[in-house]
Amino acid sequence: MTSQIAQPLSRKEIREIARDLRKALDLENEPYFPIMPFVEGILPRIDPKFELEILSKDEMHDFHGLTFPDRHQILLREDVYERACDGKGRDRFTVAHEVGHYILHIPSKIVLAKLEQGTAIPNFMDPEWQADAFAGELLMPAHLMKGVSPVIIAEKCEVSEAAARYQSRKM
Repeated sequence: MTSQIAQPLSRKEIREIARDLRKALDLENEPYFPIMPFVEGILPRIDPKFELEILSKDEMHDFHGLTFPDRHQILLREDVYERACDGKGRDRFTVAHEVGHYILHIPSKIVLAKLEQGTAIPNFMDPEWQADAFAGELLMPAHLMKGVSPVIIAEKCEVSEAAARYQSRKM
């Protein structure tokens, strides 16, 4: 079985990367992160080669989003994009997850590895875990939300309660 393995990153390191991004955007002390304005307006200014492409369900199939850092591209399924623009928490998280891949997983930081059957990739080297951790840290910053109930986190950060519950256990 061949899998992708990312450069090892702890949750603490990912938290610092997300917080540094928030600081650079002067959003360090804001609970809500404007993920769609970031993807549509700021990311293209940071990386002029960046492309956001919205594709139909027929084109994306079961994928909600795909990221190709080497091509400077994020693909989003049309319904996910529309719901993210409407502020739906699950879809905002999906977009933040793809941004996580974009920021964390440049080609030099990802390798293909042949794993023996039944061998699991440790979380800190799993690109999907890393992207989820980044999305959680970007959308629900620990320094602002630690000790806050998941219901309040979901409300203030405009994320799903499931994501808020998970993230609150990691703060």
